[in-house]
Amino acid sequence: MIDISEKDFEQTIECTLLSGGSDDCPDSFWTGREKPRPYSGYAPGGYRRRKPEDYDRALCLDPGAVIDFIYATQPKEWEKLKKQHGSEVKARFLRRLAGEIEKRGTLDVLRKGIKDSGCKFQLAYFKPVSGLNQELQKLYEANFFTVCKICIGVCNDQQ
Repeated sequence: MIDISEKDFEQTIECTLLSGGSDDCPDSFWTGREKPRPYSGYAPGGYRRRKPEDYDRALCLDPGAVIDFIYATQPKEWEKLKKQHGSEVKARFLRRLAGEIEKRGTLDVLRKGIKDSGCKFQLAYFKPVSGLNQELQKLYEANFFTVCKICIGVCNDQQ
């Protein structure tokens, strides 16, 4: 008998999103069949599974994912910011990002990025119009999203 529960439906969505990546659900019937292209020099894009403790509720961000993306796509800009803020760079940057999202909204921040102490950071790269610029294509392919099950109140496997 086919399982049509909400839990199975959520599992199917998660496995489909994660298919082909490092967090693939290998035994799932429903996972996508396409294999991602190899990446060179950048963090692979796509979807990643994260633990609930990876999510910072106060910032409403997955700090590790944000910092990984910045390191992979904008290392020179990060080094400039690091020279200004020293050991506080991560905390200050994440607070700045959370504040900009609160003021401007998530979509505006994804579209336009943020500025911090004279440094400009992109939080997403959109698909290039053509494949002529390989650098833009690599940046676009470095985009990734995280999947994290956050429970409010009591959380168990029966949900």
